[in-house]
Amino acid sequence: MTPPTDSDTQRIPVRYWIWLFGAAVSLLGDLTMTFAIGWSATRHGGGVAGLILLLAAAPRAVLLLIGGAIGDRYGAPRVLLVSCVAMFLVTAALVPATQAVGEPVWLLVILALVVGVIDAFFLPSSRAMPRLLVPAEQVPRALASFQVTGVVFAVSGTAVGGVLVNWAGLSAAAGFDAITFGIMIVVLYLLRGTTAQHGSRTTSMLRSIADGVRAAFGRPLTRALLITMTIAAGLLMPMDALLLPLLARDHHWDARTAAILIATRSIGVGVVSIRILVRGAFQRPGTVAMLGLLLAAVGFIGLSQVTPLPLTIAAAVISGIGVGTFTGHVLPLLMNSVEREYQSRLQSVIVLCQSLALVVMNPVLGSLADVDSIRITGVCLGIGVAIALIGLVALSRPVIRNARVA
Repeated sequence: MTPPTDSDTQRIPVRYWIWLFGAAVSLLGDLTMTFAIGWSATRHGGGVAGLILLLAAAPRAVLLLIGGAIGDRYGAPRVLLVSCVAMFLVTAALVPATQAVGEPVWLLVILALVVGVIDAFFLPSSRAMPRLLVPAEQVPRALASFQVTGVVFAVSGTAVGGVLVNWAGLSAAAGFDAITFGIMIVVLYLLRGTTAQHGSRTTSMLRSIADGVRAAFGRPLTRALLITMTIAAGLLMPMDALLLPLLARDHHWDARTAAILIATRSIGVGVVSIRILVRGAFQRPGTVAMLGLLLAAVGFIGLSQVTPLPLTIAAAVISGIGVGTFTGHVLPLLMNSVEREYQSRLQSVIVLCQSLALVVMNPVLGSLADVDSIRITGVCLGIGVAIALIGLVALSRPVIRNARVA
């Protein structure tokens, strides 16, 4: 592996840090609101909670490709601004609504549907912004900075949500989320005119969507990365919410220990992100990403074999370092594999692929963990073997193995 080039270590533009501040504040509000909605929904039972989560995911999945096409057509900053204004109005209106009628099921259903629709337009444009704000060679460091922020707020957002919900329920969380979106609106207003508009409004919406899908799957490198990432996501993304809690229960550990496991895995991801942020990405990101998958496989196999808590924590950290190495190199490589005018549509395809992988694999992995002859340790072992095979197959592809930083 070769060290980063000089251009990769140049200073990231100030406009990106301004956007990152707004995005970080908005992320804190989103995580707080997500916890609050889930907590309010569970008050009505597991079936209702599951239905509400489904109602939030369904319109997002259906409209993602349209949201990506609109982001490229009208400009990601403009679509992101409209989405933030919409979320500000929704969350601000939710405060008096919950104070007037409480938190009935019908209100939570409407909220889930509305948030799901807005997310379909918000997510592709938001995830396209780093590529629009920084040069191609600085995308790995820019994404690493956002990943570090995500690791920090993944813990603090839930904690803030718990405090606010305990204080004044969904109303307090909604008010806090409205404030964070207000800050993001100001940030986007300050950044107006700092990104070039690349979208074309002459083609039809269906043609625009088809062009975006063709850009994602019609190019050898982009297609290979998307397929690899989608398969890996179905095995890796359920780790925090499903696999580590089940593993803790299998070892008869309490919720605090499960939280420690999740936090230590996140530390592993954060360590890699900080390294990329400070030193830049390697010049063979495809190779390094797949080596990261092999390291993640070692961590999963370790989780399946060890019992003492310190060794389990070490295996979780190893898996986190592997996952961080994979995502920290694959996502920038994906972004730079297509032109800027396709960024929102590319992000919509990525989010859709990840969402579909989760929809399929969450119930599959959960059901396998309930089988007495397999259990969660067997699931972790199977994931470790599968991830290693994915990494080895991807390394056998010259288009991935020889991919380089732009």
